[in-house]
Amino acid sequence: MSHPRPEIGNKYIVWPLLDFAGAIEDHVLGMTHIIRGKDLMDSEKRQGYIYKYLGWTYPRTTHWGRVKIHEFGKFSTSGLKKAIETGEYTGWDDPRLPTIRAIRRRGIQAEALKKFMIEMGVGTTDVSISMESLYAENRKIVDPIVNRYFFVWNSIELDITDFEPTVAKLPLHPTDHARGIREVSVGNKVLVCREDLEKLQVGSVIRLKDLCNIEITSLSPLQAKKSSTSLEDLKKMKGKIIQWVPEDGIPVKVRSPDGDIQGIGENGIASELDKVVQFERFGFCRIDAVEGGCVVAYFAHK
Repeated sequence: MSHPRPEIGNKYIVWPLLDFAGAIEDHVLGMTHIIRGKDLMDSEKRQGYIYKYLGWTYPRTTHWGRVKIHEFGKFSTSGLKKAIETGEYTGWDDPRLPTIRAIRRRGIQAEALKKFMIEMGVGTTDVSISMESLYAENRKIVDPIVNRYFFVWNSIELDITDFEPTVAKLPLHPTDHARGIREVSVGNKVLVCREDLEKLQVGSVIRLKDLCNIEITSLSPLQAKKSSTSLEDLKKMKGKIIQWVPEDGIPVKVRSPDGDIQGIGENGIASELDKVVQFERFGFCRIDAVEGGCVVAYFAHK
């Protein structure tokens, strides 16, 4: 019999050796069930022969189809490994990746992932899914239990001319009042998001959440004065309610699938290391590190 071409030979020499090693290892480890991609159906046939020859009972095997994630498209572990090695990604826990390590570092709870996978099910049909389904499961878990904080990005300084320094007492959770409050020292200068000021004009009345109502008196420089408008009247006017942070807030870098976002947050965020919090009107984040007076947070989802 003539020898096969090298490239064909590689296919029939290397893969059976891998299947042989995998079969022996599964038996030694006492594996009872195997879940693998449908592209490995032939492995079951080859490994089944080994089990039959040695008188062993082959594990119960289930195959599943290719999974495509809308937000990431097609991906493979070999492709991701190469991209990590070339520096395209920082590692297997890079927030731009749909890996278990990245999902965990972003603060997605194990129970949410479990429910997501059970809901998706196991079958040989190729499926296309969205991460939003996973985020929805995680939101149900974290929303009732995590603390809230203010965070502003692309910030601009706002001078409230007639405001006297005070200590603002803000709820840690909007409905679970038993969680207590967070105290924030604030003077007559605060930082707000530039985008919150779009379409505002001199005379516009807005509310700095849980602090006071203000009336814009100047756009350049940005200045305001306390407004006598009540909160109830502001709501009737459908006035804007915006987040703010004191001018001496802590720098925050949020790492997200869309890139890093720099901003300023409440100083109390630094006490939430390795916990999930919600930056109001921004999203849920896991506080990953506090380095040199700067918070590094991983974005989970809105």
